[in-house]
Amino acid sequence: MSDLPPGALAAVSRIEALLDEARSFASDGLDDATYALRETEKRYLPDTLAAYLNIPPSQRDATAAEMLVGQLTLLEKATAQRLAVLSESRRTNLAANGAFLTERFGATDTLPDAPDIASSASPSRALVARFITQLGEASGGNAEALVAVAAEKFSALFPALTTVKRGLFGGSARAVILDVPRADHVLRYALTAERTGIVASVTKVVRGIALRTEPCGITEWLGGLFDDVSVYVERDRSSRELLQSFFAR
Repeated sequence: MSDLPPGALAAVSRIEALLDEARSFASDGLDDATYALRETEKRYLPDTLAAYLNIPPSQRDATAAEMLVGQLTLLEKATAQRLAVLSESRRTNLAANGAFLTERFGATDTLPDAPDIASSASPSRALVARFITQLGEASGGNAEALVAVAAEKFSALFPALTTVKRGLFGGSARAVILDVPRADHVLRYALTAERTGIVASVTKVVRGIALRTEPCGITEWLGGLFDDVSVYVERDRSSRELLQSFFAR
């Protein structure tokens, strides 16, 4: 490829980008557009480049370069046109699906509005949201207080997930860590009170090995923790019951 003239290199790059896009959603059928795109990738583009590269290097003059660029420009335009045909076909399929749904269920304006069931669909998520909100309120916006309150609350509600670190001689909590299990790893949410302020981080742990630690802001930390603990509580009945009893007091 380095033996190609600059204009040809740019054209090849654009053609390959179009082919990559087409490859991601081209059908397995034998429609003209799909066939042309496949042949461009397998035969037309390689053969065009080979025809130029088969000319001895000393004879690849401006005329040969101009012919190559002209042929690649033709391929680029043809590839873009075939990609547009595929796109139109997909839009037609989408419209047909909409027509089928309307015929099957009726027009949208003839159906009643769907109830807002976001909170009832996931009571565990709603419980965790209330807990996270109360956690922030209880700390009064104070960094050290947030760690202390988080250590107390998380230890009570999620004892299996929580580790609290204190000073050398005990005393108030200096850090609270929650290991939240995911499908194939653990996310370690750590909140530490430093002299300079509060430090929040998330570490990916695989088979007990900490792979990567990402520092983050408190808002981002709480948001990620909210999402992952919500999923955990949805699966873990005992944690869900502890949360329910916490708000029933």
